[in-house]
Amino acid sequence: MNISYFTTYPLIFISSIALIFFIYAIIKASTGGVKIDPEDAIDTQGEIVSIRSTSGENSAFINVVIQVRFTTRDNRVITTEGTSVIDVVKIPEYQKGTMVPLVYSKLDPKKIKFKIKSPLERR
Repeated sequence: MNISYFTTYPLIFISSIALIFFIYAIIKASTGGVKIDPEDAIDTQGEIVSIRSTSGENSAFINVVIQVRFTTRDNRVITTEGTSVIDVVKIPEYQKGTMVPLVYSKLDPKKIKFKIKSPLERR
C-alpha cells in the first residue's frame, strides 16, 4: 500500500499542532493566568469554601476552580475564586474547610493566585 506524501505530511503537521496546543493549554492553566504586581501582592491563607473540577476527568491532573474565604490585612472578609491545577492523588488535601496558601492583590483583593505547586513542575 502506497501512502502519498500529500496524505502523510499534512496528518503529521495537524497532529503536531494539536499536541503543541494541548501542551500550551496545560502550561497556561498551571500558571493561573492571573497577574498580580509583586509590589501589590500579599501572602495569606484562605479557607476552601468549595472546589469543582473543570476538566481532566481521565487525566492525572485536574483543572479546578477553588472558592476561598480569607481576611485581608485591613480585616475585610473576602470570598472569591481562582483556578489551579492539582494532581489527582492530592485531591484529599483540597477539601472544604482546608486552608490553602494564596497571594492577593492589595488594590483588588478579589484578584488571587494560589500558591499550589503545579504537578508539571519538577520536584
